[in-house]
Amino acid sequence: VINCAACVKHFVNDDLLERVNVRGVENLIDICLEKNAKLVQISTVSVAGERVNDSVPEDKVLKENCLHLGQNLDNKYAETKFRAETRVLEAIQKGLRGKIIRVGNLMSRESDGEFQINFSTNGFMKRLRAYAMIGKFPVDSMDAPAEFSPIDCTAKAVVTLAGTPDKFTIFHAYNCHHVHMANVLAIMQKYNIDIRIVSKEEFNNNLREMLADEKNNMEVSSLIAYLNSGKANRSYVGWDNTFTIKALYRLGFAWPLTGERYIEQAVNALYTLGFFDKNLK
Repeated sequence: VINCAACVKHFVNDDLLERVNVRGVENLIDICLEKNAKLVQISTVSVAGERVNDSVPEDKVLKENCLHLGQNLDNKYAETKFRAETRVLEAIQKGLRGKIIRVGNLMSRESDGEFQINFSTNGFMKRLRAYAMIGKFPVDSMDAPAEFSPIDCTAKAVVTLAGTPDKFTIFHAYNCHHVHMANVLAIMQKYNIDIRIVSKEEFNNNLREMLADEKNNMEVSSLIAYLNSGKANRSYVGWDNTFTIKALYRLGFAWPLTGERYIEQAVNALYTLGFFDKNLK
C-alpha cells in the first residue's frame, strides 16, 4: 500500500491536516497490520523543520537514519507529516512491514512538462509568484539551491525503493541535481516577468509593505520566513540523501539533470495559465 494521499496546505483553520495526515495514516497502519501488507508512507524532507536558537547544531542535517533532531515544526503540514512518520516507525517496531519515503520539491513531469492540476498550491511555485508580485529578489539568495523533482521520475524512484528489503525503512527520494535560483530567475525574465535584483534590506522592506497590505498579503505570505523578528535565531535544517542515491544507482535508477529546457517547460506551463499575472487572485 503506497500512501501518497495528504493535505499539503501549510496552515488550516480546522483539523483537516490532523484528520488526513495523521489519522489517515493510523487507519492504514491498522489495515496493513491486519492484512500483513507492506505500507509505504510518502513523507517529506520538510520534517527536518527549523533550528531555533541553536536547538539543532549547524552541522546537523536530516539523514535517512534519523527523525528526531530537536527541530522546530511551526509549519503545521510538516508537523503532521512528522507525527505520521512517528506512528509508522512505532508500528514497525510492533511488526508492521513499513517504509517511509521522504520526497522533495515535486514538480512537472520530465516527459512532457505537464504540471499538477492544483499547481496553485505548490509551495515552490507560490514563492516564485510572490517574487513576481513584489518584483524584486534579494541578491544574497541568487546562489540558493533550487531542487526540481519531476513527478514521473519521483514515482519511478518510489516504486523502485518500495521493493527493497524490509530492513531498509527510510529513504530520501528527491533529485540530487540542483540549480541556483539565478538560473530560475533567468528563465522567468525570458517571459518578461519583471524581477529586479536588490539588496536584502530593500527586499525585506518591500516584503513587509506587502504583508501589511490586506489586499496583497496572502500573495506573498509564502515568503514570510525571510523575515526574522529578532526574537529568535531561526534557519532551516538541511537534509542529505547520499544513502538513497547510492541505493537507486545500484537499482538502475538515476535522477535526470535539471537543465534550462526543463525549467522553461515548468515556467511556461504556469505562465500560459496566467499564474504570474499580478491581477490573478
